[in-house]
Amino acid sequence: MASKNDKAHKLNGDELVRQDIITREELDAAKAREADTGTPWYKQFIQQRKISFQMIENLLRYEFHSKAVRSAHQSLGETLLSMGKINNKQLEKALADQKSNGRLLGNILLENGFATREAIALALARQYEMDYVALDETPSDANALHAVPESVAVKNEMLPIRLENDKLTVLISSPQHRERLKDAGVLLGKRIHALLTACEDLDEETRLRYKELEEMENDGDSGIVRDTQEPAEESQAAPAIAAKQPARAFPRKRTAEAAQDDKVRFEGISRAAAGASVVNMVNTIIEGAANANATDIHIDPQEPESRVRYRIDGILHDVMSISETMHHGIVSRIKIISDLDITETRHPQDGHVSLTLGGRDFDVRVATLPTYLGERVVLRLLDQASILSGIKDLGLAPSDEAKVKRIIDQPYGMILVTGPTGSGKTTTLYAALNQKNVMTESIVTLEDPVEYQLSGINQVQIDTDINMTFANTLRAAMRQDIDVLLVGEIRDPETAQIAVRAAMTGHLVFSTLHTNDAAETISTLRNMGVPPFLIASALTAAIGQRLVRKNCEACKKPFKPSAALLKSIEMPASVKKLYRGKGCPACHSTGNVGRTGIFEILEITPTLRDYIAAEKPVETIVTAAKYKTMAAHCRDKVKSGLVNPEEYLRVIRV
Repeated sequence: MASKNDKAHKLNGDELVRQDIITREELDAAKAREADTGTPWYKQFIQQRKISFQMIENLLRYEFHSKAVRSAHQSLGETLLSMGKINNKQLEKALADQKSNGRLLGNILLENGFATREAIALALARQYEMDYVALDETPSDANALHAVPESVAVKNEMLPIRLENDKLTVLISSPQHRERLKDAGVLLGKRIHALLTACEDLDEETRLRYKELEEMENDGDSGIVRDTQEPAEESQAAPAIAAKQPARAFPRKRTAEAAQDDKVRFEGISRAAAGASVVNMVNTIIEGAANANATDIHIDPQEPESRVRYRIDGILHDVMSISETMHHGIVSRIKIISDLDITETRHPQDGHVSLTLGGRDFDVRVATLPTYLGERVVLRLLDQASILSGIKDLGLAPSDEAKVKRIIDQPYGMILVTGPTGSGKTTTLYAALNQKNVMTESIVTLEDPVEYQLSGINQVQIDTDINMTFANTLRAAMRQDIDVLLVGEIRDPETAQIAVRAAMTGHLVFSTLHTNDAAETISTLRNMGVPPFLIASALTAAIGQRLVRKNCEACKKPFKPSAALLKSIEMPASVKKLYRGKGCPACHSTGNVGRTGIFEILEITPTLRDYIAAEKPVETIVTAAKYKTMAAHCRDKVKSGLVNPEEYLRVIRV
């Protein structure tokens, strides 16, 4: 029998199109991206929040276990016809539309005005042998609403109306929703009886009834008409407002006069930060970075004016300067939108703000740092779409791509990605996690910081200030029945030894090390005090990587390399042509657009395990492994014209 993992990968998504959750064009585009990147189409929609895990569960039921449901949908038109709700001509037109777009027949009939929502609900009730009730004639009892938390009712698309002992009667708007009520019944400890009703938005009706219940009970408890009790409302509202304020750093004790002076000064800065010119400037800076595909924005206080720089493809570029008088207002504006304290200028602060720019969702991390000339601010733009990267996006050679997929599919062991800061290790780890099935495997990540939110994965923020170190949290995670564990970084011997033991006890462990290449992973683990026999048993593979800038396709030109250049990049003198970007508006005159990875993959074979356990020198292990180095990988990309030769000299140690 096929596993749920296999079934999830075979989902075709037609049911989502039929139910108007996504369009056929969106589904086709996602499947095309899956072919290019390896990231399953349904994971893309989950990350984009177009569908939920609940919808995927339903698809698993409907597309593989509910043939009767499909046949019932196919006979809906005949049922409506027999009930006299539609005529033959209307049915023929609706069936023709359904054949062209694959949508639900009921939705097509409804949109064309051929049938009412009530008529369709009555026909479905007859097909599925369910009782039908009118929504406006079926109120909800308070005890039924109390028995079901609002979030549970909304998630399961059911509206509680009556509770009799352990029998809970609910309304649903589609017969298909009965499947999910089984899980809700187990959660609530009730026998759930579903009635079908006609409702355009049952979630909205459910929320409305819960809100009315809360308002009624508040009035009943206080015995007060709220419109006549304005002072009482204000006194009750104050604590709630205060609770929403962000935590602030505690300043040193100051005199009353100094505090009053600060108050007046910061009130002026706050007003300036709210001014149209400052607001527009901040918007321009952030939107410009998004349009330039920058990863970071640097606002540096200098004399006589501050600098604004974007990091594009790993390189900082000056983009504008701002006057000294405007610097404080811009910094304060950024603090306000990221929930930081504008009155705290003597200590570093960290915050974030979520923005939608040009149709893309960003989580902007903000970090301030007091300097001699004023506060320095760095904003990191984290594009949520970037975590949809698949193995095919990384830039691996075909043979290495197959090797990486084979390594990731191992049931246990430790996979380490190595390289300096900014070499793309996190992206590689997320791409590896995207190959795992979050619906059938328990996946936990330990990160410092958590940069991207991964749907369906439990992410833990490391916080050394409260002793939540990698080692302590990893030790606790070992008791959480985890299948796949991602440790953001192995920084110390204790973390290394716990991670190795996790890999030896049936867990698949992903992590990173700061080493120069894949082979140094072995010597680094040895230096951390991990016994050689444990390294040999636990380590599955070490992946070394760097990021190199790609030539701009719009302006790259061939050139004849000099003998000295070919020698420096270790290419034969027979090479007559290489490529380099000249610079154009498309690449901001840099000659480069985007980055790709160069890799070396040290897969631990049985022979290498024996060498590691015997403490053979790393050079001997490398010779026996015979893997393709990062330098060789980079030369291939230089020769193909994807990368210019200067990038080789920038990232490869010669």
